[in-house]
Amino acid sequence: MRKKRIFVGSSTEELELAKTAKAILENEKDFEVTIWDEDVWENAVFRLNNNYLNDLIKATLKFDFGILIGTKDDKVVVREKEALQPRDNILFELGLFIGRLGLNNCAFLVDKEIKLLSDIKGISLARFERDNMETFTKAVSQIKSAFKNQIDSGINFFPSSTLAAVYYENLIKPTCLYIIQNDGILDQNEKYNDCKIKVIIPERLTLDVNSQFEGIKKKIQTRHLTFEYLGRPRNISVETVINNGKLIIVDFPTALSGINYAISNLLPHDFNAMSDDYDLILNREFDRFVYTLNKLALRDGYNNLVEVVYEKDLI
Repeated sequence: MRKKRIFVGSSTEELELAKTAKAILENEKDFEVTIWDEDVWENAVFRLNNNYLNDLIKATLKFDFGILIGTKDDKVVVREKEALQPRDNILFELGLFIGRLGLNNCAFLVDKEIKLLSDIKGISLARFERDNMETFTKAVSQIKSAFKNQIDSGINFFPSSTLAAVYYENLIKPTCLYIIQNDGILDQNEKYNDCKIKVIIPERLTLDVNSQFEGIKKKIQTRHLTFEYLGRPRNISVETVINNGKLIIVDFPTALSGINYAISNLLPHDFNAMSDDYDLILNREFDRFVYTLNKLALRDGYNNLVEVVYEKDLI
């Protein structure tokens, strides 16, 4: 299982705080942490000559959690009184990450002296005193603990979670119910009590996912099976393999093509170039699709019937 990735953003003046936060977060090797302007550009979020907003949007797709550090960088006048607040870009980045990742997966690490806007008081806040590093370490540790205990961090607002839920409800769940209610599946006049659903996750996605599945079926020599399930307007159609007396339903979730559509619309350059960022985002969304699917199967008690495998491990 890959490490969860954390984005840490701060003003340029407070990069040392960001580096300290990174060291704390990575101390037990629980997370992989990226600071917005790390020296190694290949591993950084923002790259030379790239559009700022485009890179920010890309970052929200590449990370599981976001931490923004708010320090007293700017003076503002609020109701004729002078106050200190973070840079506008920090507040903007905070809102962008919350909108993409959700409230529970973002935190605002903020100086106690800062005047907070009323609109952001509902988010996860970790306060520290700028001149007391012990309070900063404690605040970062609190965020780290919260992120480690965030059991649903794998489900977000990108299509993968929604696609997994729709795929589960329309194919996996009714197939599991059919197997249980009929104590197996009848295939070519033979009853198989021992059944399994094997969901195949591809290495990459081509523009024609149906052709991808056809290629997989030829490799493992599946045969077609349909059965009627109560309440559905159409029969359920699946591909099967018989192995040592067990009937294995093999399925390639073509709904995954929706991830490609989302990436191509949000990040057309990376999609067309099939860049490293595209691969990273795609693999992250595959992980979330699998996480959501397993979570739903476990919720309904079908986890013993459903197995998710990657294409490279299939043959």
